[in-house]
Amino acid sequence: MPQDAYTLKYLCKELNALLKGGKVNRITEPTLDDVILTVWTGKATKRLHLNVNPTSTRIGITEKELESPLTAPNFCMLLRKHLLNATLNQISLVGFDRIVKIDFTTGGEFFDGEEKTLYVELMGRYSNIILTEKGKILGGNRGVNMFDNGVRPLIVGTPYKLPPTQNKLEPSDKNLIKIFNEYSGNCFADCLLENVQGFAKSTAFEFEKIVKNSANKNDFGESVFALLQEFVNDIKVKPCVKKLGEEVIDFSVFPYEIEKGETVFFESLISAENEYYESRLNGRKIKETANRINGVLSGAIKKAKKRLSAILLKEKSAEDCKINQVYGELILANIYKLKGGENSVIVDNYYDGTKVEIPLDEKLSPSQNAENYFKKYAKQKRTILALAPQKQKALEEVNYLDSVKDEFELCISLDDYISIIEELKEYGLIKKENDKKKRKVENKPFREYFIDGFRVKAGRNNAENDRLTGTAKSSDIWVHAKDFHSSHIIIEAEGKNVPDSVLVKACEICAYYSKGRNGGKTEIVYTLKKFVKKPPKSPLGFCTYENFKSVMCNPNAHTEFLKTR
Repeated sequence: MPQDAYTLKYLCKELNALLKGGKVNRITEPTLDDVILTVWTGKATKRLHLNVNPTSTRIGITEKELESPLTAPNFCMLLRKHLLNATLNQISLVGFDRIVKIDFTTGGEFFDGEEKTLYVELMGRYSNIILTEKGKILGGNRGVNMFDNGVRPLIVGTPYKLPPTQNKLEPSDKNLIKIFNEYSGNCFADCLLENVQGFAKSTAFEFEKIVKNSANKNDFGESVFALLQEFVNDIKVKPCVKKLGEEVIDFSVFPYEIEKGETVFFESLISAENEYYESRLNGRKIKETANRINGVLSGAIKKAKKRLSAILLKEKSAEDCKINQVYGELILANIYKLKGGENSVIVDNYYDGTKVEIPLDEKLSPSQNAENYFKKYAKQKRTILALAPQKQKALEEVNYLDSVKDEFELCISLDDYISIIEELKEYGLIKKENDKKKRKVENKPFREYFIDGFRVKAGRNNAENDRLTGTAKSSDIWVHAKDFHSSHIIIEAEGKNVPDSVLVKACEICAYYSKGRNGGKTEIVYTLKKFVKKPPKSPLGFCTYENFKSVMCNPNAHTEFLKTR
């Protein structure tokens, strides 16, 4: 759910207990929507993450250190000027709205400290982070912002004012009793959303369920108001996330019964929030990376196939070169019959015993017509010779790009997609970053399985397949799909006989990471690595093999044997 005031109320309690009294020793702004305050609590270092992106507003603790730009943004410099080495005094919710107030004390040992306050407004597209001193604005994450058509101008040096309440009341306001009594709609959640501050839809619908089950119809307003106070202040906190399969779809203070999915509990709301946002961020990165790869690959495949089609068209037009040679020879053999000025001649084709009509240029002499056909023959022959290497190169490019497309369709995790990105960078389809700060990228470990005492490795892409096969020992077993592109699989024999049970499981893994995954049983071949050769200058992932055997098996990921890191 979005971080509504109900969730923020309990989140602020946890953050305050964790960070109160800590010292701010680092401030970064990785993006224009993110600010990270690194706080030393006296026991550990914690990163307080403030995000005001309209699609993912949050305040919480992050374990990851996000990469910062080489030049710090202006707001980051302002925060460093005022808050570095400051003491974090308190994190609290302002009223019952989606605004978090973080109080700091700045100053040294020999003079009185100054009070600074950071307001984190988590309000969709109006989200902002505003630094104030003595009630006046020092600066904001989004600069000068005219909230709600100028109702609340946020300008440096002017007094800070809270956003408009939109005529909504806090849950503790007893005027709600009258509103509840007068409400006559079918959906009580709508009443909450229209009249009460700080409730997201999911929270409102969860409270509506409580109202339906427990409210006193004879004294409805008073009864609902009492239930609301208990819901807001005395609920039993049991932080959790909701999952549908592997996807984390929500997090909450306690399990919302209105939401479907598996409930996974956490020790703290901070941890549950982290699980939700990390999953969401990972999902967004996967989608963005997949879209990027798909765009690059689709464009490259389209160009490569267009180039191959043009070559094949030229080759086809040059295929009749032998006919031009025959026409030239037949004209010379029958030149005594020609007087000149003819537009065609019918002669006996002594190659196949038939008669053939040869078109002539009436402006040219018979010998010139013969020479013209010989010139066409020579040109077409040169064209065919020149097209041969071009055709081979174009075919190899199309086949390689198709194999990368197959790898892309088999990707599961973000690491899988990133490995495709790295391969495309090496191939030259994606430009490499020219960042002086960037360290040399180390080769990622292969997928590793431990099956009945044997180590089994699988490549994720063509580059990894080449590296895996190239580093395997000659006595290892190499596994590959027979008629499909697939991961290369290596079973490390280490001088032992590999049991059939291990071989079958490795073949099933290979079938799973092949283009034939969704086609039922797949034919998988296996042989000793010493019988696998990579021809010089061949494309990534290409190799030849001999002395192989094959087995038909069903695809199976066998994640129970996968080594986790």
